[in-house]
Order: sequence, then structure tokens, then C-alpha cells
Amino acid sequence: MNTEWRYAWSKPTISGDLKTYVQDFYVEEVLGFEPDEQGEFCFVFVEKQGVNTDFLAKRLAQIAGIAPNKVTYSGVKDRHACTRQWFCLHVLNQTPDLSGIQDAFREPESVRVIRQTRHSKKLRTGSHIANRFVLRLRELEGDLDELQSRLELIKLGGVPNYYGPQRFGINGNNLHNGKGFVLKGRQGRNKLAKTESFWLSAIRSWCFNEALSQQVESGMWARLCDGDIAQYQAKDEQFRVKDMTAGLHLTAMQGGVHPVLPLICEGWEAGTGPQRELAIKESLSGNQELVEALINFGLSRESRLARLMPMNMAWELLQGANEKPQLIVEFSLSKGCFATSILREMMDFRDMSVEKHHENIDRQ
Repeated sequence: MNTEWRYAWSKPTISGDLKTYVQDFYVEEVLGFEPDEQGEFCFVFVEKQGVNTDFLAKRLAQIAGIAPNKVTYSGVKDRHACTRQWFCLHVLNQTPDLSGIQDAFREPESVRVIRQTRHSKKLRTGSHIANRFVLRLRELEGDLDELQSRLELIKLGGVPNYYGPQRFGINGNNLHNGKGFVLKGRQGRNKLAKTESFWLSAIRSWCFNEALSQQVESGMWARLCDGDIAQYQAKDEQFRVKDMTAGLHLTAMQGGVHPVLPLICEGWEAGTGPQRELAIKESLSGNQELVEALINFGLSRESRLARLMPMNMAWELLQGANEKPQLIVEFSLSKGCFATSILREMMDFRDMSVEKHHENIDRQ
């Protein structure tokens, strides 16, 4: 299955190394609200390195003396990175002592509690609003003026909001297994296993990327058409485009409003306009059997912005006399978006982490 999707700003010729050290990839979860310091839920802000989010949640439960299902978190964060995120422990009126949590891990794994407070509501999946990234890319090779131009383009024009390669598993295994699983069809009414859900999600995400890639080629990815579903950058509400005014065109050109693409499900056509519906059908015409099989799983209606705009983006090029240049870049992304979608338009980066990700739903 194809995973070579089109670039908005042409394929980069600059190369660099990502994750030479764990600290080169820093992610901080942004909740969007402040815990109210009261209630039966203990909120813990944790910095971790080399540790899987789900595994850490189970460790927290063990140390606090509660069942694993009493610990929740908003989003999964990269194991091969320095990440900060919130966990929620349902401990009623207790205050668990987490001061010794580092003792539960060995180098190079590292965990430390940054803050511990209380909140009156449970932390649920997808509760955070954004993630802030600070990335360092080393051993840069290529035209640095070209890199500067790309950085400016990304800041001003955004990038296609592709699902990142993490979604598709090591060497695309989630796609390979997912295709067979989907084509086989759902067996019975039992709840899907976690792995099966990963496979199903991978196929649905692949269909989105395929459709978006064709729209990148045609230029539709960043402009609005009559009848589209659209969403403003600063708002969660979506709306139907009924009148393409000059003001709306201008806002779209400035990155303030974006087309929305529906994810494949029964009735997905209602989630877009006639021009984009036709474009999506054309892009998936060679995989009609797979699309029909996917629809038969009875998936809920969901959608995703076609364009990803990095927020508060800034960067610095470091050039030493006897060393290859380095780039430090920071930006924030709405939840569910992938930093790799930004990076792929910036340069041809090499992931230097020892072990590749299997599935990183954050969806960072």
C-alpha cells in the first residue's frame, strides 16, 4: 500500500538527524484548563523519558495502591522523547506519595513528578487541547537558505494534515494486517481487540492520507469550495460553506480557515461538498473493495482538517566552526496532529532512535 504522499512545498533536499538524544524531541501537553485543586481526583504532571505512557499509568496505579483502570490520561506520548503530560488517579480523599517513582525505573528510563494537585473531574481521553514541541535536528546537510525558505512557508502556509507514519506501525505492519482484517469483515458482535482497533484505525487513516495527497496535487487541500465543511483555525465549530465571499477566500489564504475532510464511514459523503466528494472518490477508486469493507464496520462519523497550521512557530539555526549546523524549532499543534507532518515538509530527517514506534496515537 502506498505511503509516499505528496508534498505541499516539494520534496526537501535538506537532510538532518532527529532524536540523536532523547532530549532532542521534547513534547509538553497543554490541558487548556487549570485543575481546581479540589475533588476526588489526583492530577499528576509527569516528565518521562524512554517510558511508554500506558506502562507508566500502570506503575502509578501500583504505587498509589489502586486498580489500573483508576488511572487515566488524555493522550499517548512518544516513548523515545522527553515528554510531559498529565495523569489522573481516582483516589477519593487520599494523597498518594509518588516521591519514589523514579526508583521503579532504570537508566536510560527516567520519570519525575513535576506537579501534583487535585481536580473535581476525571481526566478523559482527548481532554487536552494541544501539544508544544521543541525539537533539535543535528548534522544538517544541504542549502540552509532553502531551509529558511521552507520554515517560512510552513509557518505561513501550513502543511497537509497527514496522519504520521507512527499510525501505520513498524514497516507498515498495521496497514498489512489491517487490510486483511478489514477485507475479512467483522466476525460477530464482540468488542474489537486493542490490536484490531489499531488496524482499523490505520486503514481509515490511510484512506484519509490517500485522499488528501491527491488534493495536495490539485491544490484543493488549502482552498475552500462551495458546499465544503470548513473550520476556523481558532475555533472548534465547523460550518458549511454556502457563500464563497472574498473575505472567506482571504481568510483561507492567510491560514485562518481550513477545509475539513470526512473519514470513511457510512454516509461520509454528507461531510463534505460535491467537488471534494468527487475528489475523494477518485483518489480511492482503486481500493473500492477496501472502502466498502471499512464502511461495513459501522464506524462513527469523524472528520479531520486538511491543513495543519503550526502555532507559535519559531526557530534558530546553530552553526559552529567545526560542526555541522543544527536546527532548533518549536511550535504547538492541536491534539491529534503529528509533528512528523511538519518535519517531512521541512527536511528529509533520519529518526535516530534505537527502536521505531509501533503506534503513537496522540496523536501527538
